[in-house]
Amino acid sequence: MESLTARIRNELAPFPGRMDAVWRLLASCTVVIVCSMALQVPSLSLSLIMVFFTAQENTVLTRMSGMVLIIGSILSVLASILLLKFFIDAPMLRILGAALVAFCGMYFMRASRFGGIGFLVALIVVYGQSMADIYNDPEVMTRALLWVGVATTYPIVVTMIIQRLFRPALPVKLLVEEYGRQLDEVEHQLDARIAGVAAPAFHSGRVGRGVLALQRQLAFASLGGKERTAARAAAVSRLHAAAAQLARLAPFELSKEERRQMMAIREACKSLRVCLGHDTAFKLADVVPQCPAPLAHGAILREMARALCAAAEVDADAAATSDVATAAQPLAPAAATGNPLRIVHLKFAFKAVLAAISTYIIYTGLQWPGIHTAMQTCIILALPSLGATTHKGITRLLGCCLGSLAALVATVFIVPHLDSIVGLLAMSLPIIALGAWIAVGSPRFNYIGVQMMFAFALAQLGSFGPVTDVTEIRDRLVGILLGLAVSITVYTLLWPERGGQALKSALSQLRKAVAACAHADHRHIGAARLQAWALLNQCRELQARVALEPGWRDRNARRIANVLAQAEEKLAMQQARH
Repeated sequence: MESLTARIRNELAPFPGRMDAVWRLLASCTVVIVCSMALQVPSLSLSLIMVFFTAQENTVLTRMSGMVLIIGSILSVLASILLLKFFIDAPMLRILGAALVAFCGMYFMRASRFGGIGFLVALIVVYGQSMADIYNDPEVMTRALLWVGVATTYPIVVTMIIQRLFRPALPVKLLVEEYGRQLDEVEHQLDARIAGVAAPAFHSGRVGRGVLALQRQLAFASLGGKERTAARAAAVSRLHAAAAQLARLAPFELSKEERRQMMAIREACKSLRVCLGHDTAFKLADVVPQCPAPLAHGAILREMARALCAAAEVDADAAATSDVATAAQPLAPAAATGNPLRIVHLKFAFKAVLAAISTYIIYTGLQWPGIHTAMQTCIILALPSLGATTHKGITRLLGCCLGSLAALVATVFIVPHLDSIVGLLAMSLPIIALGAWIAVGSPRFNYIGVQMMFAFALAQLGSFGPVTDVTEIRDRLVGILLGLAVSITVYTLLWPERGGQALKSALSQLRKAVAACAHADHRHIGAARLQAWALLNQCRELQARVALEPGWRDRNARRIANVLAQAEEKLAMQQARH
């Protein structure tokens, strides 16, 4: 229980840029709520979810996701209208046509880097078929679908504009902030040793996250003098890793020469921070003295001095820089090419559509259209592995419970007293802010925030007046539970894709990458080190997903956790040694 509490506290803890991201989401949602209520644009909950889907960690990714979602929205509405045009009087053919479109969309989602288009097409086409059972008039149905296109498109544009104008998360700015954060930790360790007080806690895992964060921002930043920037990133990573090693040492007495060197290194780090912030050339005032002490802290100080000297070298080797820049691109999971891969994608698309159609048959047979969210749940939970599907299903259920509870409290205690849009905003924005705070966190729990906001919006913002009916809250929970149960059953019984084999393959690659770091020369050490840290991060994500799969044993989890801890320790030591 204590571990769970600590994990929740860690997930909710603030970090640089989190509050800015929440403010941008709040501003976008406020504009969308006011516009939709004033102009009576239906499907406000769908508009709000598009705001969360569009907003990404920086402006480049936001622009890319926005364009992909706009294309997907237009294609999905066109496909839904065409299905109605030709098969409005033939429900069986209409359902089969929707299943075929959804199948193609899910295949495209798995097979293409622009899979968001396929996902949105499948989701809205399935959503459109659930609407066909509610509206009997073809003209009303067509108008409803056209409004869905408006409700999904204009929030994307609003979000892109606000994300670009209101405290924008520019890649260059994020890169400089990451530099500053890592140099802060270096300076804190040096200050503690100079003052003779206990050093702040510094887990070695932060070294790997720092390396990946720097290289990810480098992949998006378009700075002048890219070669010099990549070399500086490598130097900052070396300083950060050396600081982690320094934090592990027991308290020791500094000699006069060591104290002088630490102060010189600290001043050089401060100067480096200023140069990185203004993108100017970094020059050492004088050569940082080399500590002759043969002790462990002497080796760490020498490594810091070499890293600072490397940062001052503007004429870095172009080949080494190219290796680092190339390695900065996100790693794609290894997969075989050719016919076997296409068969896997076809099976995946078939399972997703089968689960969605199964839930449609169930709630139609029960004559309970209120639980139509089961179909959308099956599309949303369509992920490559059984563990990933289970994980997203759990987070979706948790988020829906939190959002539904907030909507229930609002329905009973707040809605009867509302009489204007100001009151509506005062009630809704705090819930949206809490969902946004969770949504901009780590990928392990961020979907809880998205689903929490969506569940609340669906229950409270589904009409243009006060909502007092709580059956929508009940039906949505039942629909999610039905979709989760059907999805897990289908993915378990039919061609199950378990992450255990992928985890074993990733662990094997990680061992080879760690060994490659130990034998890499100066020209290739940056790329080898980055590859190893990326594989370690990938293994940790796979481990968290595989742990949710049926049949996974605690003994395997402990053994793999030990392997990952040993690999992390070796990488941290190698990072500081080079």
